[in-house]
Amino acid sequence: MELFSYHLIQAPVYSVAARLMSSSALRRVPGLRHGECLLPMQMGHSVMLPGRYHFGSLMFFGFWENEAHLDRFLESPPYRVFERAGWHVRLRFYRRWGHYRGLDEAKAYTELADPEGPVVGVTFARLKLTETLRFERWGRPVESQVRDHPGMTRATVAFRPFNTFSTFSMWKSEADMLAMVRGRDAARDGVGHRDAMKERAKRDFHYEFTTMRFVPLSEHGQWPEPMRLLRG
Repeated sequence: MELFSYHLIQAPVYSVAARLMSSSALRRVPGLRHGECLLPMQMGHSVMLPGRYHFGSLMFFGFWENEAHLDRFLESPPYRVFERAGWHVRLRFYRRWGHYRGLDEAKAYTELADPEGPVVGVTFARLKLTETLRFERWGRPVESQVRDHPGMTRATVAFRPFNTFSTFSMWKSEADMLAMVRGRDAARDGVGHRDAMKERAKRDFHYEFTTMRFVPLSEHGQWPEPMRLLRG
């Protein structure tokens, strides 16, 4: 069965930069159908603040033909940065909205829809550079909304220069995630996401965008220290 994995690794800045600038080299990894390396960021902080960026951390998102290929990748990593102990979660994909090159071919295991337990949401987007300031204005309140929601258990955002962005959030239940998305109760759930989607409908921020929903299968390792405030 196809599998996804989301990794957070603390590593030297030069190792992080090398993978950000040459993530296309991951195409040679056996069984990896698509991989993305991005720089994690502090949720809800301005893009102009240095504290926004976790320069000593790497986010890696992998789309695998099966779990055996992921296990072999972790046992014999092709690059030293992946030898470092970190945290990762293994995911089974069940629902998608939008389109993003490299991820559109994933099989959705629809029998997992309407899960009773935890769920994970992942987004990937390629931003129109002309929309950068507008995206910052509407996106930052959404990050704060997710960060502060009582139904969220882990979350982070990440980017790769100059226009690739991603979000990750793990929720106690799908109902908690949907309450945040729809802003059902302004006091508990917030309305930032709802308002941002209305603004996006007027004029899109991105030229590629997808939202993917997963069932988490297992967590491994320790949630990185710089992101401990996000339910680590």
